[in-house]
Amino acid sequence: MDYRKYRLFKVQTGSDGQMKSLSLFFLSLVLFMAMALGHVSGGLSALEDKANRYSVSGSRSGTVTVTETVSGKVIRTFQMDSGVVVRETFLLDGGKTVAASQKDHAIFWDLETGREIRRFPQRIYGFSPDETKFFTYESPGHVFLYAYPNAARICKLVEVGYAGPAEFHFSPNSRFLVIYFLTGMPADDQYYPYPNPDYWRISITIKLFNLQYCQDIQEFSELRLLSLGEFSLDSKFYYLKHTRIWTEPSNERGSWQFNLETYKIRRLTN
Repeated sequence: MDYRKYRLFKVQTGSDGQMKSLSLFFLSLVLFMAMALGHVSGGLSALEDKANRYSVSGSRSGTVTVTETVSGKVIRTFQMDSGVVVRETFLLDGGKTVAASQKDHAIFWDLETGREIRRFPQRIYGFSPDETKFFTYESPGHVFLYAYPNAARICKLVEVGYAGPAEFHFSPNSRFLVIYFLTGMPADDQYYPYPNPDYWRISITIKLFNLQYCQDIQEFSELRLLSLGEFSLDSKFYYLKHTRIWTEPSNERGSWQFNLETYKIRRLTN
């Protein structure tokens, strides 16, 4: 901290000048202390956030383990179906709730008490950043969107045939979702996280959904992408790098910007 910033007064002669100088000095001191305390309290809040303090992992034998991030100390252990791979793990509600998925169901627990809160009869793939939504997949090819925490079904997002989610990401504002579908997914436990090897032809489909309207954005599907991009931090664009676009006659690789308001794509200058 540069204390010279707080030298807002100059030495004056006479009692009035000294009083003004002292008043300005104490005002500066108060401002400085407020800034310092605000910085410290913000740091303490972050340290006390359970979502940052803990991490969750799952095993191939059905065990879910919560550990303290810094020390590595095991806080709690939960047991799902024994001998079945734990596929996804989540820390929700500011670190109060632990959730995990196996191939055909998910379980929620209260971290503090260890009590089971709920069982959900499908595998949960992921939650939106604001934790208001999650999505599931039902074979063959049905993707559903649900509300959290009441687990009410919102809509069916898409039906894509015999391909399952291999990778996905939500936009930072939780309004969009991109899913990379691949044949051979979801995989059996013995092959997870890799696809089942018994497909004679690999098929890739990448879909972009507007979650506010449960909309499969067809303008994006027409691009026939083979690789994922990334959302901008303000969730206004989806960026693609070193990518071929099916709708472009040249079929050359390049960098692209898909506008999430107009659903139009434009090539970026290299």
